[in-house]
Amino acid sequence: MSSDTRKKTLRIAAFAVVAIVIVAGVGFGVHYAWQVSRGPTQASKEDCELAQQLYDRAKQVPSDPAQAQALEVELRKIRYEQFENDGISTEVGRFIMWQVNEVTGGAPNPSRADYDDMVSNAQGHCRGELVLNIPRYDY
Repeated sequence: MSSDTRKKTLRIAAFAVVAIVIVAGVGFGVHYAWQVSRGPTQASKEDCELAQQLYDRAKQVPSDPAQAQALEVELRKIRYEQFENDGISTEVGRFIMWQVNEVTGGAPNPSRADYDDMVSNAQGHCRGELVLNIPRYDY
């Protein structure tokens, strides 16, 4: 391969990399703007009812760390198998994790901002379907 051909190939490759980065950046920006403008994805009534059931169950985490972990595993399995909307599942999972961590001495308590963010997102997923009664987190 001649020197000129090699230079042309490198220029084309460099241009392709830059173009891919720009397209990816624009795609990410459009996705982010869409999420901000549209808010959380709408969950079905069934998902919102299931979310409420799991929030209620997570209020009653056993004080024994092994039992608390077992409850977390059980609720995670329900989340993964029964939720259609991953967004509401994630918010329920955050609450369950915080409740279990409080009993097991895991990660520190969430900040009030993190808790409020979880509540806002969960309520947003269920807007129009059901008003979730999410237990207050004790700080």
